[in-house]
Amino acid sequence: MLKQIAIVVALVASTSAVAAGSANTAILSDKEEVMSFTVAENTWAVVAANSTKGLTKLREFHDMGDAGVQQIDYVVNCSNRKLSMANFQVLTEMNAKPTEAVDRSMAELKFYQPVIQHDINIVDNVCGGRLAMNKVRAIN
Repeated sequence: MLKQIAIVVALVASTSAVAAGSANTAILSDKEEVMSFTVAENTWAVVAANSTKGLTKLREFHDMGDAGVQQIDYVVNCSNRKLSMANFQVLTEMNAKPTEAVDRSMAELKFYQPVIQHDINIVDNVCGGRLAMNKVRAIN
């Protein structure tokens, strides 16, 4: 499991560089301060420590074993508790060239009211104060 996490971290670093840049991009960049947390067994996430224009970026990873890791980028709007999926890709072996992330701007996103429990949990985690507490603990 530790080996898989190391591979994912290396892949994240390489794919994040592709989406580097401005506050207007919907995908986390390698220049943003992030906090990480475990969602469930074999699932973890990183979230931007600061919101941009009221929107918070979150990247979720789902370990699929030998098939690789799903990487899903979301943007959460806490003012209306809506969510948008900004990007999806499957990360495979460490030596493979990562697929280029579609660099969407915030203006291109389509937000929806979450209905399934997974999406509701994402909004609750980002907007419900849990991440703010994690940031305080990390600083202390």
